[in-house]
Amino acid sequence: MITEDILAGLRSIVGASGLKTADALSLINPGADEHNLDAGVMVVPQNTGQVAAILHLCNEQGIAVVPHGGRTGLAGGAVSTPGEIILSLAAMTRIESLSATAGTAIVESGVTLQALQEAAAAVNLSTGIDIASRGSATIGGMISTNAGGMEAFRHGVMRHRVLGLEVVLPDGSIMSEMAQVSKSNEGYDLKQLFIGAEGTLGIVTRAVIRLAPSDEFTATALVACPSATSAVALFQTLQRNRGLNLLRAEFMARTYFALAARDLGPASLAAFTQAPAYLILETDATDQLLAQSALEEALANGIEEGLVADAILAQSEKGRSEIWNIREDSNVVTRAYPHGYWFDISVPLQELETWLKQFEQGIAALGPDISGFAFGHLGDGNLHVGVAGESVNPDKDAVKAIIYANLKQMGGSFSAEHGIGLEKKPELKTLIDPVKLALMQSIKKTIDPKGIMNPGKIIG
Repeated sequence: MITEDILAGLRSIVGASGLKTADALSLINPGADEHNLDAGVMVVPQNTGQVAAILHLCNEQGIAVVPHGGRTGLAGGAVSTPGEIILSLAAMTRIESLSATAGTAIVESGVTLQALQEAAAAVNLSTGIDIASRGSATIGGMISTNAGGMEAFRHGVMRHRVLGLEVVLPDGSIMSEMAQVSKSNEGYDLKQLFIGAEGTLGIVTRAVIRLAPSDEFTATALVACPSATSAVALFQTLQRNRGLNLLRAEFMARTYFALAARDLGPASLAAFTQAPAYLILETDATDQLLAQSALEEALANGIEEGLVADAILAQSEKGRSEIWNIREDSNVVTRAYPHGYWFDISVPLQELETWLKQFEQGIAALGPDISGFAFGHLGDGNLHVGVAGESVNPDKDAVKAIIYANLKQMGGSFSAEHGIGLEKKPELKTLIDPVKLALMQSIKKTIDPKGIMNPGKIIG
């Protein structure tokens, strides 16, 4: 139990307004998981010093701490229970500096991705990473889950965007590794331990983020492909095309596109050519007309080579938004098929066709009441996969067997960009190298011997 003495101690650190319980907590959106706020106690520090004092207190008292960013994670990494304390970084939202010359930004972990994107855009720079939940996802949360997104094939995942990191350890000590350069070989690169650790080793409070040049002029197309193999070949052809700069290549399998186009798109998209695979492609050039003409020419060549069945080029910002809405409002699936499960996997591009065929055959074998949906980031093989029914839940173990079949042998991963949390702990124990698992457990025990940091997540 969280005693009154503990609450008084926390209040002395963050002030009365920084401690939220009962009615005050009920006004906060729990986010992606309805159990995120079940602890019933939230502390909201204003700076790194307060985070350190909170963890020092909780470590001495053996109280579990669950870090919260934007609560957009889909793997249960922010779920809390009574007797724990939620530590929210929502008040640590300063962009401390942004250098156009160096292409870097120093930010507190509560800064949202959209806020950093807007600040970077003001000096013709980009964050080099983008995800659909940009308005609520925080930099600290994205670091803690090693978020990927639509631009990972160009700029890498969050692990590649971080130059420096400040982390508060479970005992309240502060590791400050805030280098602003990419070459810093000063022994073990310990910051990498905390990227993707989901708050189980410490709390990220500040970071140095590498920025990228902005993409100003874009051309956008929706493309139907004869197969997943054709889609991959088109992607690789466009990457090699020096006449255009490929920015994004988002993939949608037939069933997902058909549903999303029907429920979200205008009539022109709902009536678009039926095909096994679809891409949303985005490119840029030195001006808008050049970007449009270069992409149009590349797609015309793709038709001649048999890689493209049909294509629509957006002619306005409205047309562009309509195309992207089909991909970004993926909740269209849960609205139509509310009974099911979502998975986040990576499939090597050379195996994409094979994996999709075995997936479609496996789902068909589950019966007519169950449907499968796949979409994601083509460039890095990251697929978001849903299996659901309109009125009945599929058998979860049967679904897992279909999705994970041969995935490890193919060289893929059961967890691409949403972390392990609670949801994927069984897979972690059975699908990864046992020596790696043992080493992870050893690191956890060394850094967090009392086990107070986000307990139960990843490895327990």
